[in-house]
Parts: sequence; structure tokens; C-alpha cells
Amino acid sequence: MANPLQPKVLSILKQEYTPFVINLMSASTSGNMDILACINGMMYGFEIKYKNDTPSELQKERINLLREAGGRGYFIRSVEQLRNILENKLPSEYYPKKSEFIL
Repeated sequence: MANPLQPKVLSILKQEYTPFVINLMSASTSGNMDILACINGMMYGFEIKYKNDTPSELQKERINLLREAGGRGYFIRSVEQLRNILENKLPSEYYPKKSEFIL
């Protein structure tokens, strides 16, 4: 089932935040974010989650890599959350790696 939030997010980004570039990752490699956008010189990555979707460990690691490169990455579930992030320039969250046990 397609995520109905994705076209709404794209529309808001294009109309309200006039990104320099926006890239929709419709058939991307596993773990890549759904939307990449450069807004006011900052690189943003958005992984759009719908209903009970949960982020994978690979998606969390991709957000960490974007942060390390100077960008910001987010998991979002609503257009209100998107606006809050962009209007308040909220930093992206860091996701610690799960511990690996050696037996």
C-alpha cells in the first residue's frame, strides 16, 4: 500500500519551503530515505512513516550518517511534524547502534 502522507509532504515542501532541489526516492535502495531536499543550504532527509510503520535499524543508521555529514534526517508521521521540524529548525535525533553480543 502506498503511503498517503508522502504526496502531502512533497506538496508542502515544494509550495511552502521552496527547496533548491527535492528528490523523491520511489524505487530506492534499502535504507535510503523517502525524500531528500536541500532547503536554505541545509540537506534534509525524510523517512515517512504511516500508521504503525517502524524505522528499521538500517534507516536509523542512514539518518546517523546524514547527521555526521552535516545534514538532518527525520522519521515523520504527519505534516504538522514536518512543519514543526522546519519552522523551528529542530536537530535530528541520533540513534545509537544496537549492542552486538559476542558469545
